[in-house]
Amino acid sequence: MKLKDLAEQLGASFTGNGELEIKGIKDLEHHTPVDPNSIYYVASKKYLNKHKKALEVQIALTIDSLSTSFPNAIIVPEEGSKVKFIQVISLFEKKPSHSPSISSKASIHPTAKIGNHVTIMDFVVVQENVVIGDNVVLFPNVVLESNVEIGEGSVIKSGVVVYYNCKIGKRNLIHSNTVIGADGFGFYDFNGVRYKVPQIGNVIVGDDVEMGANCTVDRAALESTTIGNFTKFDDHVHVGHNCRVGNYVYIAGATVLAGSVTIEDGCFLAGQSAVAEHLTMKKGSILLGLSGLTEDSKEKTAYFGIPARPALEMHRIHSALPMLPDLIKDFAKRKNNKD
Repeated sequence: MKLKDLAEQLGASFTGNGELEIKGIKDLEHHTPVDPNSIYYVASKKYLNKHKKALEVQIALTIDSLSTSFPNAIIVPEEGSKVKFIQVISLFEKKPSHSPSISSKASIHPTAKIGNHVTIMDFVVVQENVVIGDNVVLFPNVVLESNVEIGEGSVIKSGVVVYYNCKIGKRNLIHSNTVIGADGFGFYDFNGVRYKVPQIGNVIVGDDVEMGANCTVDRAALESTTIGNFTKFDDHVHVGHNCRVGNYVYIAGATVLAGSVTIEDGCFLAGQSAVAEHLTMKKGSILLGLSGLTEDSKEKTAYFGIPARPALEMHRIHSALPMLPDLIKDFAKRKNNKD
């Protein structure tokens, strides 16, 4: 792709040789020689100063104030430059193409309703009364149990299992080996007998949701476990039964939500964090990595630690900890002198 053509697609201006051929996009974070035929994203002076190799870049996606640092540059507004960067990545992405087709090796119940331009690959299982919207792609070994609904444009990767009665919205991307709708962890012990509480609810996933590989979202005991629109899961996320996860939520890897947790819109849960049952994370709150929330959060407040406390409070506690041994010794001396 020529420099001038890429700039035109981005609605941006450029400096340098417009006929220059751009063969890819690369990252200065990697310890490899700078590729003179690849474009690099350098949109802040801090980033430019951080990487010595940045001044070797021949083609940059950058902002006006930095454009003179490079012999060839596509110049984008500072505000929203990351969006332009995402668009460039998309242009160079090489996804395998899939022509709509239904494999003869798939098992599809005659009552299933399949939309237009659907791709169903080898060994997919589609049980009775399943509804699949237009332009859906099902990779090999996907299992859709009875009465499942998959919204248009969704892509379900290999090995995903969606249990009966669950609903997946539009334009979802569900990565491999994720399980949606398994039984919630409900048991009751009485007189030496362990009873399993039937989990008769389902899971409802909104639109434009992405779930990483090996995630699990349990069905509700009675009603619905829900995942809101534009929410994104990393790999190995577990959502317990009866949870309500809002819109525009980020949940990073190996995070666990116990049963009946509510995560309101715009929350962020960092890696290996956990939320105890029946709690609510209020709008815009943050749970930092390796933290365990044991009480409802406040809106737009960051928490960390076990048990998690507001971050500013926890920073004060942590800064005091190194002084604790000397304080204990001093206290013991004073106590002995008093005695």
